[in-house]
Amino acid sequence: MANVAFLDPLKNEPNLQTAQDVDDYINTLTQHQNACEKQQKYMEAEDARKRIIELRKQLITKKKKELIVNWQNQKEQADRAYMEEYNQFNQFWDNKMLNFNEEAKQVEQELQNRQQNELKQLQEELERTTPQKPKESSEVLNLKKIEEHLAKQKNYVEAHAIQNKRAQIEEEEQKIYTIARTQKIKSQLQQLEQRHLNELSALQQRIKAGQDELRKNRSIDLERLMQKYQNTKKDLEQKEQMDILAFDGQFKTKGCSSQSTYKSVMMMAKK
Repeated sequence: MANVAFLDPLKNEPNLQTAQDVDDYINTLTQHQNACEKQQKYMEAEDARKRIIELRKQLITKKKKELIVNWQNQKEQADRAYMEEYNQFNQFWDNKMLNFNEEAKQVEQELQNRQQNELKQLQEELERTTPQKPKESSEVLNLKKIEEHLAKQKNYVEAHAIQNKRAQIEEEEQKIYTIARTQKIKSQLQQLEQRHLNELSALQQRIKAGQDELRKNRSIDLERLMQKYQNTKKDLEQKEQMDILAFDGQFKTKGCSSQSTYKSVMMMAKK
């Protein structure tokens, strides 16, 4: 009798941790129930039957918990994968934009340095090559001849007067020429500066176009990443529905009598 009691699965119920443990034990009790029925041990068969009903309730609960845990793990894994990829995405595009801006800043600075040197060289060249004094006018040349003639005639007073008149005219012509010379140099420098501004503006427009293109490509890649994540979530949701259908079919085909427990489990699983 001791050996029989030891082999009695009802009296030696194992530690039921997982749904599989419960399912295996139900199979064992079902075999025990059938054996007791054949041996006409009806009360033992009844005890086994009742225990099987209780265990099927437990099995539904454990299956439900395992399904939910599995879904949660898959969702958390998908979320972690998305966040990791999203962080890598941000780092990649932040670095790409930073490198582009640094290179653009360097190119812009090099252009400005070249323009400054070019402007300085032109200014120095213009100052060097543009005469400081104007060509003598016909009036000045004529007065010089008169002055020389008077000096040869020993008519120094009149020669001095002509000399003063010539000097006054030369001074006036020098003032006019200096203004014109300064304006000419300034005009040429302004033309170069305007060309430099056009060059710089064209470069800045190209830089802006490059930045806009990078931002556009970043936005496109972000949409792809988010769509990938949404597709993953959708796949997980579809898998949940398939798991629910499988769960439904598994326990309905087993003829579980605990319909209220089953319904509550399914409602919780669908939340």
